Amino acid sequence: MRVLVSSLPAFGHVYPVMPTAEALRAAGHDVVVATGGAPADRLAAAGWKVERVDAVIEAAVGRVMRERPELRTLEPRERWRVAAAMFGEVLAGEVDEQLTPLLRSTRPDLVVYEELAMGAAVAAARAGVPAVRHGVGPWSPPPMEAACAGALTELGRRGEDGELVPEGPGVFGRLHLDVWPASLGRPGARLPIPASPLRPQAWSEDGQPVPGWLEGPRARPVVYLTLGTVASGEAPVLREVLAGLSGLDVDVLAAVGSALDPGELGPLDPRVHVEAFVPAARVFPLVDVVVHHGGSGTLLGASAEGLPQLALPQRAHDQFPNAAALRTQGCGLDLQPEEVTAPAVHEAVRRLVQDASHREAGRRLAEEIAALPAPSHVVGVLEDLAA
Repeated sequence: MRVLVSSLPAFGHVYPVMPTAEALRAAGHDVVVATGGAPADRLAAAGWKVERVDAVIEAAVGRVMRERPELRTLEPRERWRVAAAMFGEVLAGEVDEQLTPLLRSTRPDLVVYEELAMGAAVAAARAGVPAVRHGVGPWSPPPMEAACAGALTELGRRGEDGELVPEGPGVFGRLHLDVWPASLGRPGARLPIPASPLRPQAWSEDGQPVPGWLEGPRARPVVYLTLGTVASGEAPVLREVLAGLSGLDVDVLAAVGSALDPGELGPLDPRVHVEAFVPAARVFPLVDVVVHHGGSGTLLGASAEGLPQLALPQRAHDQFPNAAALRTQGCGLDLQPEEVTAPAVHEAVRRLVQDASHREAGRRLAEEIAALPAPSHVVGVLEDLAA
C-alpha cells in the first residue's frame, strides 16, 4: 500500500513518527513523508521520499500572538488555548491547503499524521482516505481536544467539497497510536477516538555521528542538555543552566540548535561541549542525566533509557504537565521558569547524579516502555485500516 506520513516541519514532530514510517517501509509499503524545512532536507538526503509541506510553527506563534494578544499572559494550565489556536486553526489550515492537492496526485491508501499536523485529517477526509493520528506525547487536555475538533470541523466545511469531515471527535481520524506510558498520567479520562498502544522510540537518520569524545573513556558522568529545536534560542536560560552545571564534576553535551550563536553563551568551562545538533537516538545510551525543556520527544527518549531527568519547562502547553509527571513518577525533578538559577540547577543535577532512587524509578519506567508494542507490531493494524 501507499502511505503518506504527515508532520509539521520540526524535528520534535517528525522524528517520533519515523520509527513507524520505517516499519511500514520495511514491510514493503511505499512511504512518502510530507513535511518541510530542515527535517525535509535531512530525510531526503537520507533516501526517503519527501513531499514538501511547509507550515512553520514559529510563524504560527507570531500570528496567534499578534491577532489574539489576550493569550500572551495565560497561566501554564491555560496555555492549551494558545496551542489550540496554533495547531487547530492556523497550522491545520496551512497543512490542509497544501495536502489536499498532494493527496489527489499521490492517491495514498492511508494517511498517518503526527498529532499536531491535524490538518492532514481534514485533507484525508476530503480525499476519502483513512487517517491515523500518531501520538508524540501525552493526550491533550479535553478542552483542547474539543476546541480542535470544532476548529477542524469548521475547516472541513470551508473546503470546496464542503462538509465531508466527520462531526465531533471523529474528525481526528480512525485510530490514535498512543506512545504515552500509562504511569506518567493522563490529562484526560480517555482519548476521543480508539487507541492502540505503541512503543516510543528515539530516532535519527542512519550514519549521523555523535561527538567523538562521547564514545571515549569516561572520567566523570555526562549530562546531556537540550531545550529543543524549536525553542532552542534561549540564550539567557542556557547561560544560567550551564553556570549551574559548570560547578559539578560532570561533562556536559549541550545541543543548542542552529538558531543560537554559541558566542552568546559567554566563556564556557572546558568540560562543556556545545553542538548545534546531535542525533539524540545515539546520544541517550551514552549519557547519565538529561536536562531538557520538558518536550515529549526528549522525555520519552530519555525515559526509554531509564535516565534521570531535570525538566525546565519554558513555554509550550505540554512541557509543564510533562515536567510534573517526571517529578510525580520519581524519575526526575523540575524547575519552573522563575526557579531556573545556577544554584538551583546545580543542586537538582547533583541530586540526580548521586541519588539512586531517581535512576531506579527511571529503570521501572524504561521497563514499562519496553513492554509496549514495537512499531513493527502495529503495521498489521494499519494494513487492516487501509484495507
